Amino acid sequence: MAFKRLKSLLHIDRLPTRTRAASQSWLYAHLILALLCDELSRDFLAFSPQI
Repeated sequence: MAFKRLKSLLHIDRLPTRTRAASQSWLYAHLILALLCDELSRDFLAFSPQI
C-alpha cells in the first residue's frame, strides 16, 4: 500500500531521466522526501493543542 501511495502522490512511477545513475538519484531524492513528509505528518498528527 505504501508504494501505491508513493506512486500516486510523488509520481515515482514515471522517471524523467534516461540514464541509470540519474534515475537512481531521482528515485533516492524522492524516497528521502517521502520519508521526511511521513515523519512530519506523524509529528503533526501527534500534536494535540491544549484547549
